[in-house]
Amino acid sequence: MDLDKDKSVDSVHVEATPATLEPTGIKKPDYPDQAMAHDMSLREALTNYRKAMLYCLFFCFSAILWGYDMQVSGGLLAAPEFRAVFGYTQPDGTTILPARWQAAFNMVATVGGMIGSLLCGPISPYAGRKMSLTIACVISTGSIFLQFFAFTRGVLLAGKLLNGISLGMFLVTACAYCSEACPVVLRGITIAMVNLFVVIGQLLGNCLIKAFGARTDNFAYRIPFAFQWFFPAVLLCGVWFCPESPYWYVQRGRHAEAKRSLARFQTSGSVDSWLVEIQETVRMEEESANSAGYLDCFRGTDLRRTMIVIAVWTINSFSGVNFVLSYSTYFFQIAGLPTSRSFDMGVGVTAVGVVGNICSWFVINTIGRRVLFPGMVVLTVIVFIIGILDVVPNYNSSIAWGQCVLIVIWNFFYDLTLGPLGYVICGEMSSTRLRSYGVSIGFFTQNFWTLIMTITVPYMINPDEGDLRGKTGFIFFGFSIIASIWTYFCLPETKGRTFEELDHMFEQKVPARKFADYDTRPFFA
Repeated sequence: MDLDKDKSVDSVHVEATPATLEPTGIKKPDYPDQAMAHDMSLREALTNYRKAMLYCLFFCFSAILWGYDMQVSGGLLAAPEFRAVFGYTQPDGTTILPARWQAAFNMVATVGGMIGSLLCGPISPYAGRKMSLTIACVISTGSIFLQFFAFTRGVLLAGKLLNGISLGMFLVTACAYCSEACPVVLRGITIAMVNLFVVIGQLLGNCLIKAFGARTDNFAYRIPFAFQWFFPAVLLCGVWFCPESPYWYVQRGRHAEAKRSLARFQTSGSVDSWLVEIQETVRMEEESANSAGYLDCFRGTDLRRTMIVIAVWTINSFSGVNFVLSYSTYFFQIAGLPTSRSFDMGVGVTAVGVVGNICSWFVINTIGRRVLFPGMVVLTVIVFIIGILDVVPNYNSSIAWGQCVLIVIWNFFYDLTLGPLGYVICGEMSSTRLRSYGVSIGFFTQNFWTLIMTITVPYMINPDEGDLRGKTGFIFFGFSIIASIWTYFCLPETKGRTFEELDHMFEQKVPARKFADYDTRPFFA
């Protein structure tokens, strides 16, 4: 039965003509109704929209695989049995992995992530968020199969590449869904959960390598690979119980289904005002442009929005996250810790990141998105001090311990501000019409810079190359200053703004530093 054509399925008849996206019989809300959405308390939102939070939590669960793959890839390179199967034996009996293959193994998932991000842009508007998640799960399941049964380097790399494609799709889908499934007051918290699950995935990856990496059979690496099957299995079983994004329904002209979807997100009350707000946002955007694609992200006012998304993910890498976190174990070893203890400290650093992410919910929801500026200032100062300590005369293990403490502090502030805010800003900044494309461009940018840093940072740090060690902090200190300046002058405050308001403010070319105080009442009156 076609629900859109059956008037009996809904008490309100919906007109799906381009001229009006309002259901007849529902009054378009004036500004006071908009203000009610702005003034909704967090407690009220959590009570009435707890279902929406749970659905978003489920979609964010997919981000675990991103963090998990990131940690497992690096950890397996040190597993003796992994080196024995995929490496070669030297005359003295030691086994090593070819350097070029190691580099390919470290980078191929990132390349896959870039491909997956771009693929999800056009797939999601056509198939919907639920189907996009399903497709990613199917790809992930197949890629894990290749990795689990691989006994040659080529097959393993193919599995890693396919897995990277699914990981890119997971992040784009989760971020887009969370931005569309909750009221304004919960939007930042739910999108920030994506980063929380990434860090949880990193923690799980560290623990699995610690538990099985020392085994003397090929299950040393096969068990960590097989563990990934758990996540797409859970997602595939649960995704069909989740409501589809109401924005996607409205964009497809399926308004009755959009209303039923909204009803599933809240526990009580009418959804009419929320539905009309979505319809008005879609109508305004369709009137301003009649196409949606990657090129449209770089036209008109959408160009500014896209450049903000690109800049935020560029800032993420400029902060030094690849240097500080990827080489934390290296600093622990310099401090004199045994390799096993260094690994335990690495797990501790990740655990601190989980705490920072949870604390970020309060920061993002109360202070706003421009808290990124003071966050960047703190991160900039810390990487500078890490560099200073490396040039102190008579460098010793005590100074190295100081650098280790700074790494832990840096990670806390990163996951308190920049880490989750990258996802939040990426999910909020693009217009509704181009959200999938804008988020895809954001995660493509993230993967691009990760690839660049994966190639260049080892050359900066390693003794046989640049031998900069902690002095690498000076390089990222310079990058971070540039990032902090951009954040202060160019990052708009989107906290508490509906997508309809954001569309208007970008159309009016409101300066970034005036977003927080801009009065939209004359427009919505």
